[in-house]
This record gives sequence, structure tokens and C-alpha cells, in this order.
Amino acid sequence: MARERYLLHAGEEEINRPGAEITLKTKKDKWNNFWFYHKVHVLVGLIGVCFVAFLIYDMVSKVDPDYNVGIISSYSIPTEVSEQLADEIEKYGYDRNGDGEVIVRINTFEIAQGEAASVTDPNMQMAGFVKLSGDLQTGESYIFLTDDASFISYGRDEGVFAYLDGSTPEEGATDYENMRLPMSECKGLADTEVGQLLSDYSFSIRQVRSDLLEDNPQYYIDAKELFENLVNGTPLNDGTAVSSESP
Repeated sequence: MARERYLLHAGEEEINRPGAEITLKTKKDKWNNFWFYHKVHVLVGLIGVCFVAFLIYDMVSKVDPDYNVGIISSYSIPTEVSEQLADEIEKYGYDRNGDGEVIVRINTFEIAQGEAASVTDPNMQMAGFVKLSGDLQTGESYIFLTDDASFISYGRDEGVFAYLDGSTPEEGATDYENMRLPMSECKGLADTEVGQLLSDYSFSIRQVRSDLLEDNPQYYIDAKELFENLVNGTPLNDGTAVSSESP
């Protein structure tokens, strides 16, 4: 095969001349010959190695949160505000997975309500809706923050939220004030900077289906305790991880 490539532009006589075999004398010749016939294999191999490396890095660097908190908002929530909120809430929880730190992940669902929905990018609107539906299905977030319009949509109309003591409202219940706690009444956050930034929001906790309780009952017990500590302003740590098994 190498012979034909190197004699590509040679005449018929030269190609058929006895002794017209190609000898690869230099490293460059050998490399060019190798690359000509094997470059596809090399490129495919490199892509495969990069893909495996990415998967390994993603698995190693992936953060495993101790708690998830959702924000259903008609407006965009800046990333720095979400991070600041997570930092404050982490003071009220345990290191549930024993990795040496308390991590709260804020899941933001931007879904415009009312007139705002008519001027919102429908793709962004659908993305927020699908993301929230997935969270509600899997039970990832137990504690939620909502603005007024979002609470009316999901707390009153959709019946997503429980009473603040964790009990499930009876069908047709209209005492919605018992399903939300204004930020101003949350002792753990009311006087913080992020609490002021989110002063128009209120806390609620979701109703939990029996199948979710059966699959992971301890998560909801711990999340409920986190919520109570936050509401009462009773921190468990000052940035140093506290195990859920600690006294």
C-alpha cells in the first residue's frame, strides 16, 4: 500500500520497474506513511479517550448536596443571589452524606405568571416548567421559595404545598396563609442581605407522596428539621460541618 502512495504520480513504466519498491528511510517518511493510513483510527481513539476523561472528571467533581431548595420565580434570579442563599441556609443543616461539609443546592425554576408570561420567551417558559415538573416528580426539593404570583399558581391552584407543619391540607382547603411563611418571619434569613434581596418571597414546603416517603424517608425528616431550624433562627454550625449523628 505504501508503494502505491509514493508512486502515485509516477508513470506506468516506473511503477512496474523492477526494484521500484519504496523504502521508508527517515522518521518523517515513516510518520507520514503511518498517518496516511491510520489517522482516522487515531482521531477516533483520541475522541474516545477525551470522552472517558470527561465522564471521570464529571463523576469526581460532581457535588452531592445534602439538601435541595427550590425557588419558583416569575423573575430571573441572579446566580450570586442563589449562591448567597445557599451559604446562609447551610448554617442550619447537617452534613448528611458525611463528606465533611454541608451543601445546599438551590434549584431555580423561572416561570413567568399572568401578563408576564405573554412576553416571555416560550422556550424559556417551557424549560422552567419541565424542570419544575421533574423536581416535583422525583421529590428533589422539599423546601420552596415563591413570589406571590408563583404561590398563587402552584400553592393555591395546583395544590403543590403542604401546611408549614408538614401536614397535608384537606381537599378544598383555602387557608393558604398556613401554607406559606413570609421571608420577614423567617428568623434565620430576615435580617440577612439575601433575606432583604428576597423580601418579596415566602417559604413553603411541598406535599410528599407516599412513594417518595417510602424511597427516602430520612431525607424529608432531615429537610423538615432544616426548615424548622431556619424558621426559628437556630443555626447548627458556623461553616463547620456537623454530622446528622452528632448530639
